Amino acid sequence: MQTHFRDGAVVLYKRGESNKYQARLRLAGSKWKRISTGESDLKLASQIACEKYDEIRFRVKNNLALDTRRFRDVANLAIKELQSELEAGYGKVAYVSYIGAIKGYFIPFFDSKHIDKIDYKILKEFDAWRTRKLGRPPKRSTLNNHNAALRRVFKVALDNNWIHAFQIPELRNKGEKSERRPYFTHDEYRQLYRFMRKWHKTGKKERTRWIRELLRDYVLILVNTGMRFGTESQNLKWNQVELFEQGGINYVRFWVTGKTGKRELIARHSVKRYLERIKNRFSDLRNRTLDDLRNVDEYVFRLIDGSQPNDLHGAFEILLKDSALHLDRHGKKRSLYSLRHTYATFQILNGIDYHRLATNMGTSIGMLEKHYSHLTPTLAAKELAGKMRE
Repeated sequence: MQTHFRDGAVVLYKRGESNKYQARLRLAGSKWKRISTGESDLKLASQIACEKYDEIRFRVKNNLALDTRRFRDVANLAIKELQSELEAGYGKVAYVSYIGAIKGYFIPFFDSKHIDKIDYKILKEFDAWRTRKLGRPPKRSTLNNHNAALRRVFKVALDNNWIHAFQIPELRNKGEKSERRPYFTHDEYRQLYRFMRKWHKTGKKERTRWIRELLRDYVLILVNTGMRFGTESQNLKWNQVELFEQGGINYVRFWVTGKTGKRELIARHSVKRYLERIKNRFSDLRNRTLDDLRNVDEYVFRLIDGSQPNDLHGAFEILLKDSALHLDRHGKKRSLYSLRHTYATFQILNGIDYHRLATNMGTSIGMLEKHYSHLTPTLAAKELAGKMRE
Protein backbone atom coordinates (compact mmCIF):
# COMPACT_ATOMS: atom_id res chain seq x y z
CA MET A 1 0.00 0.00 0.00
CA GLN A 2 1.34 3.44 -0.94
CA THR A 3 0.49 6.87 0.47
CA HIS A 4 1.09 10.00 -1.62
CA PHE A 5 2.01 13.53 -0.51
CA ARG A 6 3.00 16.75 -2.25
CA ASP A 7 0.89 16.06 -5.33
CA GLY A 8 2.40 12.61 -5.75
CA ALA A 9 6.05 13.77 -5.55
CA VAL A 10 6.46 12.04 -2.17
CA VAL A 11 5.40 8.41 -1.95
CA LEU A 12 5.51 6.42 1.30
CA TYR A 13 5.36 2.63 1.41
CA LYS A 14 6.49 -0.37 3.45
CA ARG A 15 8.77 -3.05 2.03
CA GLY A 16 8.46 -6.74 2.80
CA GLU A 17 7.89 -7.50 6.46
CA SER A 18 9.42 -4.22 7.67
CA ASN A 19 7.17 -1.95 9.71
CA LYS A 20 9.29 1.14 8.85
CA TYR A 21 8.22 3.45 6.06
CA GLN A 22 10.38 3.91 2.96
CA ALA A 23 9.92 6.94 0.70
CA ARG A 24 10.37 7.82 -2.98
CA LEU A 25 10.92 11.47 -3.78
CA ARG A 26 10.80 13.08 -7.19
CA LEU A 27 11.24 16.58 -8.56
CA ALA A 28 10.12 17.65 -12.00
CA GLY A 29 12.44 16.17 -14.63
CA SER A 30 14.52 14.23 -12.10
CA LYS A 31 14.79 10.57 -11.23
CA TRP A 32 13.19 9.05 -8.18
CA LYS A 33 15.27 9.16 -5.01
CA ARG A 34 14.69 6.52 -2.35
CA ILE A 35 15.21 7.10 1.39
CA SER A 36 14.34 5.32 4.60
CA THR A 37 12.39 7.40 7.11
CA GLY A 38 13.22 5.08 10.01
CA GLU A 39 9.67 5.58 11.33
CA SER A 40 6.71 3.20 11.62
CA ASP A 41 4.25 6.01 12.32
CA LEU A 42 2.82 7.40 9.07
CA LYS A 43 2.57 10.98 10.34
CA LEU A 44 6.19 11.10 11.51
CA ALA A 45 7.40 9.29 8.40
CA SER A 46 5.56 11.70 6.09
CA GLN A 47 7.05 14.69 7.96
CA ILE A 48 10.59 13.35 7.49
CA ALA A 49 10.01 12.54 3.82
CA CYS A 50 8.47 15.92 3.05
CA GLU A 51 11.32 17.77 4.80
CA LYS A 52 13.82 15.80 2.72
CA TYR A 53 11.81 16.64 -0.39
CA ASP A 54 11.95 20.37 0.48
CA GLU A 55 15.68 20.13 1.07
CA ILE A 56 16.21 18.53 -2.34
CA ARG A 57 14.09 21.23 -4.01
CA PHE A 58 16.21 23.90 -2.30
CA ARG A 59 19.43 22.23 -3.46
CA VAL A 60 18.25 21.92 -7.06
CA LYS A 61 17.05 25.54 -7.11
CA ASN A 62 20.38 26.79 -5.75
CA ASN A 63 22.52 24.48 -7.90
CA LEU A 64 23.84 22.51 -4.90
CA ALA A 65 24.82 18.85 -4.89
CA LEU A 66 21.85 16.61 -4.09
CA ASP A 67 23.92 14.28 -1.93
CA THR A 68 26.67 15.15 0.50
CA ARG A 69 28.91 13.29 2.92
CA ARG A 70 30.58 13.89 6.24
CA PHE A 71 34.18 15.06 5.99
CA ARG A 72 35.70 12.02 7.72
CA ASP A 73 34.02 9.64 5.24
CA VAL A 74 35.31 11.56 2.21
CA ALA A 75 38.75 11.93 3.82
CA ASN A 76 39.03 8.19 4.43
CA LEU A 77 38.20 7.57 0.77
CA ALA A 78 40.94 10.05 -0.21
CA ILE A 79 43.42 8.22 2.05
CA LYS A 80 42.48 4.91 0.43
CA GLU A 81 43.08 6.38 -3.04
CA LEU A 82 46.46 7.81 -2.04
CA GLN A 83 47.57 4.52 -0.47
CA SER A 84 46.46 2.55 -3.54
CA GLU A 85 48.49 4.82 -5.83
CA LEU A 86 51.55 4.48 -3.59
CA GLU A 87 51.23 0.68 -3.54
CA ALA A 88 50.82 0.66 -7.33
CA GLY A 89 54.11 2.51 -7.66
CA TYR A 90 52.93 5.67 -9.39
CA GLY A 91 52.00 7.72 -6.34
CA LYS A 92 54.14 10.72 -5.41
CA VAL A 93 56.45 10.62 -2.39
CA ALA A 94 54.46 13.55 -1.01
CA TYR A 95 51.36 11.33 -0.72
CA VAL A 96 52.70 9.94 2.54
CA SER A 97 52.75 13.47 3.95
CA TYR A 98 49.24 14.12 2.59
CA ILE A 99 47.95 11.05 4.43
CA GLY A 100 49.65 12.23 7.62
CA ALA A 101 48.07 15.68 7.30
CA ILE A 102 44.60 14.27 6.67
CA LYS A 103 44.83 11.87 9.63
CA GLY A 104 46.62 14.22 12.02
CA TYR A 105 44.87 17.52 11.31
CA PHE A 106 41.85 17.51 9.00
CA ILE A 107 39.87 14.50 10.27
CA PRO A 108 40.32 15.46 13.97
CA PHE A 109 39.06 19.00 13.28
CA PHE A 110 36.37 18.64 10.57
CA ASP A 111 35.25 15.12 11.56
CA SER A 112 31.44 14.96 11.14
CA LYS A 113 31.01 18.31 9.35
CA HIS A 114 29.47 17.89 5.92
CA ILE A 115 31.98 18.41 3.13
CA ASP A 116 29.75 20.96 1.39
CA LYS A 117 29.48 23.08 4.54
CA ILE A 118 33.19 23.83 4.83
CA ASP A 119 33.59 27.49 3.98
CA TYR A 120 36.05 30.33 4.52
CA LYS A 121 34.80 30.97 8.08
CA ILE A 122 35.33 27.34 9.15
CA LEU A 123 38.76 27.31 7.49
CA LYS A 124 39.74 30.37 9.57
CA GLU A 125 38.72 28.46 12.70
CA PHE A 126 40.81 25.53 11.51
CA ASP A 127 43.83 27.82 10.95
CA ALA A 128 43.64 29.00 14.57
CA TRP A 129 43.24 25.43 15.84
CA ARG A 130 46.20 24.21 13.78
CA THR A 131 48.44 27.01 15.07
CA ARG A 132 47.57 26.04 18.65
CA LYS A 133 48.27 22.38 17.89
CA LEU A 134 51.66 23.21 16.30
CA GLY A 135 52.55 25.72 18.99
CA ARG A 136 53.57 28.21 16.29
CA PRO A 137 52.33 29.60 12.96
CA PRO A 138 52.82 26.99 10.21
CA LYS A 139 55.59 27.46 7.66
CA ARG A 140 54.77 27.90 3.99
CA SER A 141 56.00 24.40 3.25
CA THR A 142 53.57 23.00 5.85
CA LEU A 143 50.69 25.00 4.39
CA ASN A 144 51.56 23.87 0.86
CA ASN A 145 51.49 20.26 2.05
CA HIS A 146 48.21 20.68 3.95
CA ASN A 147 46.52 22.58 1.11
CA ALA A 148 47.46 19.86 -1.37
CA ALA A 149 46.08 17.19 0.99
CA LEU A 150 42.81 19.08 1.51
CA ARG A 151 42.41 19.64 -2.24
CA ARG A 152 42.68 15.88 -2.68
CA VAL A 153 39.77 15.38 -0.25
CA PHE A 154 37.67 17.97 -2.08
CA LYS A 155 38.51 16.27 -5.40
CA VAL A 156 37.09 12.98 -4.11
CA ALA A 157 33.89 14.80 -3.09
CA LEU A 158 33.71 16.52 -6.49
CA ASP A 159 34.26 13.28 -8.41
CA ASN A 160 31.40 11.66 -6.50
CA ASN A 161 29.02 14.62 -6.97
CA TRP A 162 28.93 15.32 -3.22
CA ILE A 163 29.97 18.91 -3.84
CA HIS A 164 29.99 21.42 -6.72
CA ALA A 165 33.21 23.07 -7.86
CA PHE A 166 32.04 26.51 -6.75
CA GLN A 167 31.53 25.19 -3.20
CA ILE A 168 35.23 24.39 -2.80
CA PRO A 169 36.81 27.25 -0.80
CA GLU A 170 40.00 28.92 -1.99
CA LEU A 171 43.03 27.60 -0.11
CA ARG A 172 45.64 30.27 0.46
CA ASN A 173 49.19 30.16 1.73
CA LYS A 174 50.23 33.07 3.89
CA GLY A 175 52.59 31.11 6.09
CA GLU A 176 56.09 32.12 7.04
CA LYS A 177 58.79 31.31 4.55
CA SER A 178 60.86 28.26 5.46
CA GLU A 179 64.18 29.52 6.67
CA ARG A 180 67.53 28.19 5.55
CA ARG A 181 68.12 25.01 7.49
CA PRO A 182 71.10 25.09 9.87
CA TYR A 183 73.91 22.64 9.07
CA PHE A 184 77.63 22.21 9.82
CA THR A 185 80.32 23.46 7.45
CA HIS A 186 83.26 21.12 6.75
CA ASP A 187 85.39 22.93 9.34
CA GLU A 188 82.61 22.85 11.94
CA TYR A 189 81.96 19.17 11.32
CA ARG A 190 85.67 18.45 11.74
CA GLN A 191 85.61 20.42 15.00
CA LEU A 192 82.59 18.42 16.18
CA TYR A 193 83.89 14.91 15.52
CA ARG A 194 87.30 15.75 16.99
CA PHE A 195 85.64 17.16 20.11
CA MET A 196 83.54 13.99 20.55
CA ARG A 197 86.64 11.78 20.74
CA LYS A 198 87.20 12.84 24.36
CA TRP A 199 83.76 14.20 25.24
CA HIS A 200 82.03 10.82 24.82
CA LYS A 201 84.08 9.43 27.70
CA THR A 202 82.94 12.12 30.13
CA GLY A 203 79.91 12.17 32.43
CA LYS A 204 79.40 11.64 36.16
CA LYS A 205 76.96 8.76 35.75
CA GLU A 206 77.66 5.52 33.94
CA ARG A 207 74.45 5.82 31.89
CA THR A 208 75.47 9.32 30.81
CA ARG A 209 78.75 7.92 29.48
CA TRP A 210 76.85 5.15 27.67
CA ILE A 211 74.56 7.70 26.02
CA ARG A 212 77.46 9.92 24.95
CA GLU A 213 79.35 6.93 23.56
CA LEU A 214 76.32 5.93 21.48
CA LEU A 215 75.60 9.54 20.52
CA ARG A 216 79.06 9.87 18.99
CA ASP A 217 78.41 7.04 16.52
CA TYR A 218 74.80 8.15 16.03
CA VAL A 219 75.95 11.62 14.96
CA LEU A 220 78.59 10.24 12.61
CA ILE A 221 76.17 7.78 10.99
CA LEU A 222 73.45 10.40 10.45
CA VAL A 223 75.90 12.85 8.85
CA ASN A 224 77.13 10.10 6.53
CA THR A 225 73.74 8.64 5.54
CA GLY A 226 71.22 11.51 5.59
CA MET A 227 68.91 9.28 7.63
CA ARG A 228 66.08 11.10 9.40
CA PHE A 229 66.39 11.62 13.13
CA GLY A 230 63.57 9.77 14.88
CA THR A 231 61.59 6.99 13.22
CA GLU A 232 64.08 6.08 10.48
CA SER A 233 67.15 5.91 12.69
CA GLN A 234 65.77 4.84 16.06
CA ASN A 235 63.77 1.97 14.52
CA LEU A 236 66.77 0.70 12.54
CA LYS A 237 67.63 -2.92 13.31
CA TRP A 238 70.66 -5.03 12.44
CA ASN A 239 68.60 -7.11 10.00
CA GLN A 240 68.04 -3.91 7.99
CA VAL A 241 71.80 -3.43 7.49
CA GLU A 242 73.33 -5.12 4.46
CA LEU A 243 76.82 -5.36 3.00
CA PHE A 244 77.08 -5.92 -0.73
CA GLU A 245 79.80 -5.93 -3.39
CA GLN A 246 79.63 -4.13 -6.70
CA GLY A 247 82.47 -3.68 -9.16
CA GLY A 248 84.95 -5.03 -6.65
CA ILE A 249 83.95 -2.46 -4.00
CA ASN A 250 82.06 -3.24 -0.78
CA TYR A 251 79.14 -1.00 0.20
CA VAL A 252 76.81 -0.59 3.19
CA ARG A 253 73.09 -0.47 2.47
CA PHE A 254 70.25 0.27 4.90
CA TRP A 255 66.57 -0.57 4.43
CA VAL A 256 64.86 2.17 6.38
CA THR A 257 61.19 2.82 7.05
CA GLY A 258 59.98 6.30 7.89
CA LYS A 259 58.14 9.34 6.59
CA THR A 260 58.14 8.20 2.96
CA GLY A 261 57.67 4.48 3.59
CA LYS A 262 60.37 1.85 3.06
CA ARG A 263 63.40 2.70 0.97
CA GLU A 264 66.96 1.66 0.17
CA LEU A 265 69.70 3.93 1.48
CA ILE A 266 73.39 3.72 0.51
CA ALA A 267 75.74 4.90 3.26
CA ARG A 268 79.14 6.49 2.88
CA HIS A 269 82.06 4.08 3.38
CA SER A 270 83.00 5.44 6.83
CA VAL A 271 79.68 4.20 8.25
CA LYS A 272 80.95 0.62 8.30
CA ARG A 273 83.55 1.60 10.91
CA TYR A 274 80.93 3.25 13.14
CA LEU A 275 78.64 0.21 12.91
CA GLU A 276 81.54 -2.06 13.87
CA ARG A 277 82.18 0.13 16.90
CA ILE A 278 78.55 -0.17 18.04
CA LYS A 279 78.47 -3.93 17.42
CA ASN A 280 81.63 -4.57 19.41
CA ARG A 281 80.07 -3.17 22.60
CA PHE A 282 77.86 -6.25 22.85
CA SER A 283 79.43 -9.56 23.89
CA ASP A 284 76.98 -11.61 21.80
CA LEU A 285 77.74 -9.60 18.64
CA ARG A 286 81.40 -8.62 18.75
CA ASN A 287 82.71 -11.90 17.35
CA ARG A 288 80.35 -11.77 14.38
CA THR A 289 80.79 -9.83 11.16
CA LEU A 290 78.26 -7.20 10.08
CA ASP A 291 77.13 -9.57 7.36
CA ASP A 292 76.38 -12.21 10.02
CA LEU A 293 73.88 -9.89 11.71
CA ARG A 294 71.29 -10.13 8.94
CA ASN A 295 69.12 -12.33 11.18
CA VAL A 296 69.51 -10.26 14.37
CA ASP A 297 66.21 -8.56 15.22
CA GLU A 298 67.72 -5.99 17.61
CA TYR A 299 67.88 -2.20 17.41
CA VAL A 300 71.20 -0.80 16.21
CA PHE A 301 71.06 2.34 18.34
CA ARG A 302 70.79 0.95 21.88
CA LEU A 303 72.82 1.18 25.04
CA ILE A 304 75.06 -1.50 26.54
CA ASP A 305 72.22 -2.69 28.78
CA GLY A 306 70.04 -3.22 25.69
CA SER A 307 67.72 -0.29 26.27
CA GLN A 308 66.99 2.46 23.76
CA PRO A 309 67.77 5.97 25.05
CA ASN A 310 64.92 8.48 24.80
CA ASP A 311 67.09 11.50 25.55
CA LEU A 312 69.53 11.62 22.61
CA HIS A 313 68.13 15.01 21.59
CA GLY A 314 68.94 16.48 25.01
CA ALA A 315 72.39 14.91 25.03
CA PHE A 316 73.05 16.37 21.58
CA GLU A 317 72.10 19.85 22.79
CA ILE A 318 74.62 19.50 25.63
CA LEU A 319 77.25 18.34 23.11
CA LEU A 320 76.62 21.38 20.91
CA LYS A 321 76.91 23.80 23.83
CA ASP A 322 80.05 22.12 25.17
CA SER A 323 81.65 22.28 21.72
CA ALA A 324 80.43 25.86 21.11
CA LEU A 325 78.61 24.72 17.97
CA HIS A 326 74.99 25.20 19.07
CA LEU A 327 74.48 28.13 16.66
CA ASP A 328 75.33 28.30 12.97
CA ARG A 329 76.94 31.30 11.27
CA HIS A 330 73.51 32.92 10.84
CA GLY A 331 72.69 32.61 14.54
CA LYS A 332 70.20 29.78 14.03
CA LYS A 333 70.00 27.02 16.60
CA ARG A 334 71.16 23.58 15.49
CA SER A 335 69.47 20.29 16.39
CA LEU A 336 69.74 16.62 15.43
CA TYR A 337 67.92 17.50 12.20
CA SER A 338 70.99 19.57 11.27
CA LEU A 339 72.88 16.32 10.71
CA ARG A 340 70.59 15.38 7.79
CA HIS A 341 70.95 18.89 6.36
CA THR A 342 74.72 18.58 6.69
CA TYR A 343 74.68 15.33 4.72
CA ALA A 344 72.62 16.95 1.95
CA THR A 345 74.90 20.00 1.84
CA PHE A 346 78.09 17.94 1.61
CA GLN A 347 76.66 15.68 -1.10
CA ILE A 348 75.44 18.61 -3.20
CA LEU A 349 78.81 20.34 -2.88
CA ASN A 350 80.43 17.06 -3.93
CA GLY A 351 78.41 17.26 -7.15
CA ILE A 352 75.95 14.43 -6.48
CA ASP A 353 73.03 14.48 -8.92
CA TYR A 354 69.84 15.89 -7.30
CA HIS A 355 67.74 12.96 -8.53
CA ARG A 356 70.02 10.34 -6.98
CA LEU A 357 70.34 12.31 -3.77
CA ALA A 358 66.57 12.79 -3.47
CA THR A 359 66.02 9.05 -3.93
CA ASN A 360 68.62 8.15 -1.31
CA MET A 361 67.23 10.65 1.20
CA GLY A 362 63.57 9.83 0.61
CA THR A 363 62.64 13.37 -0.42
CA SER A 364 61.87 15.24 -3.64
CA ILE A 365 64.10 17.16 -6.03
CA GLY A 366 61.87 20.18 -5.43
CA MET A 367 62.55 20.09 -1.69
CA LEU A 368 66.30 19.88 -2.29
CA GLU A 369 66.20 22.81 -4.70
CA LYS A 370 64.05 24.81 -2.30
CA HIS A 371 66.17 24.36 0.81
CA TYR A 372 69.67 24.13 -0.68
CA SER A 373 69.51 26.63 -3.54
CA HIS A 374 71.85 28.91 -1.55
CA LEU A 375 74.65 26.47 -2.44
CA THR A 376 74.39 27.24 -6.17
CA PRO A 377 76.95 30.11 -6.12
CA THR A 378 79.46 27.86 -4.33
CA LEU A 379 78.96 25.10 -6.87
CA ALA A 380 79.55 27.59 -9.67
CA ALA A 381 82.50 29.31 -7.95
CA LYS A 382 84.92 28.51 -10.77
CA GLU A 383 82.68 30.01 -13.43
CA LEU A 384 81.62 33.00 -11.30
CA ALA A 385 85.17 33.93 -10.29
CA GLY A 386 86.47 33.87 -13.87
CA LYS A 387 90.07 33.28 -14.89
CA MET A 388 92.77 33.75 -12.27
CA ARG A 389 95.42 36.37 -13.20
CA GLU A 390 98.89 36.54 -11.72
